[in-house]
Amino acid sequence: MRALRATVTLTALATCAALLPAAVASAAGLEETTHTAGRVVESGTAWQHAWPGVYFEGRFRGTAVGIVLDDATNDYDVAIDGQTVATLVAPGRVTHVVDGLSAGEHTVRVVKRSEAPWAVSTFGGFVPVDGSTVLAAPEPRDLQLELIGDSYTVGYGNTSTSRECTSTQLTRTTNTDLSFGALTARALGADYQVNAFSGRGMVRNYGGSDAGTSFRTHYERALPMDASTAGDPAPGWDPDAVVIGLGINDFSTAVGSGEPWTAASLREAWVEAYHGFLDTLRERYGDDAYLVVTGTYVHTGTDLPDLAQRVVAERNAAGDDRVRYWYYGNEGLDYGGCDWHPSAADHRVIAGQLTGYLQDLDLGGDPEPTPTVAPTPSVDPTSTSSPTPTVSPTPTSSPTPTSSPTPTSSPTPTSSPTPTVVPSPTLAPVVACRATLTVVSAWPGGYQASVEVTAGTRQISRWRTSFTLPAGGALTQSWSSVATASGSTVTVENASWNGSLPAGGATVYGFLATGTPPSAGTTIACSAG
Repeated sequence: MRALRATVTLTALATCAALLPAAVASAAGLEETTHTAGRVVESGTAWQHAWPGVYFEGRFRGTAVGIVLDDATNDYDVAIDGQTVATLVAPGRVTHVVDGLSAGEHTVRVVKRSEAPWAVSTFGGFVPVDGSTVLAAPEPRDLQLELIGDSYTVGYGNTSTSRECTSTQLTRTTNTDLSFGALTARALGADYQVNAFSGRGMVRNYGGSDAGTSFRTHYERALPMDASTAGDPAPGWDPDAVVIGLGINDFSTAVGSGEPWTAASLREAWVEAYHGFLDTLRERYGDDAYLVVTGTYVHTGTDLPDLAQRVVAERNAAGDDRVRYWYYGNEGLDYGGCDWHPSAADHRVIAGQLTGYLQDLDLGGDPEPTPTVAPTPSVDPTSTSSPTPTVSPTPTSSPTPTSSPTPTSSPTPTSSPTPTVVPSPTLAPVVACRATLTVVSAWPGGYQASVEVTAGTRQISRWRTSFTLPAGGALTQSWSSVATASGSTVTVENASWNGSLPAGGATVYGFLATGTPPSAGTTIACSAG
């Protein structure tokens, strides 16, 4: 991973930036003088765009530069030499000028903050002002990331100081440049795309809205609302990793009586659609890209993380070991954005976790055999709040703000008064499988752990593990398994989809618990049949 960043001292900035009538740059000059990784469509001498977070970067020599825009809906940040110098609110058709700079070479970056997929925006290029010279475009970065998702990925209302927002306030307070995907990409020195659409799901949109459409309806379009712009990726766009965050809208509201699913059939439709979407990504980007399937906390249950891990397990079993699973929970998040969405502070926490996760992958390397992926959510080390699962309502994901959902309790493993579970006599001996516990992260009063279950020398159809928590500890949540607890003894069996393992095959489940984490080498009994 190589970050190509240049820092130039900024000795003077314009005390106010002038707005001039829009200038015109040639199409050839635009490609030669502007770097973007965003999805754009050539329109005469300009580029049109509509996905959130699109950015344009350039270089110039002199004391001033002009930025040609035509957008009466969205907001933009302008940075010179890495420092934000202006926020343009629905600027319209203008050439925005930054002047009063020190003589010399400078970098300029303009990024669309807000989300309005129905509004087509136009970027006309960087133009000389006061005798300045626009230079050749910066070189593309070596690493490329693509972020796919819904309002969480967009950064919906993330800079708001209130959870209640009007539609105008939502637009003004959404800043995709401060979303966890953009923050992660910059931390890794990567070019990136944010292909995200609030309110959309993999098969079902928020509350069953816009029936017959889903995120997949828009994904292959360079302009999401224009079907004529569907097509292959732009030349040169070949991401090392694609992080997919879809499913909150599918499962955060109950299926309505007029919808074509039951709760059970929706789950199966989601899994089938997810596989189809991964097939699409493989066709677009080949076999080398990591496809990271994301699960997160949803207040209505664990369908999203459970099914996401099922999809990954099925892809891995079919031989695609570059489909991975990543989970981030609600620990340490305040959901202070519009309509109970993650705040800017929350996005920094999530970005820290995602950055660490991606750093552990050989991004940009050649494919090689990799172990079964464990969920790797971690806790922001700077957080002082206890990450024990809390009641955090899933935010409304429609682009139009609605009232805050009523919080419901986070699902927790069913406790049982049954004495310690002893391996059933019908199961194979303990040597039929082995289990290894890893503490993923810890914080004052709690921790997260994962357990890898590996079959022995023959295929197994089901498995069961048991272990004892340190004194005073208690299980609070688990995933990819069925867990019961009796005092400090925890018994965990396979879920319906990950019990069957080939000889030497492995699967992973995770859990959260209070108290002191187990020490290294904690015995995990494993039996299988």
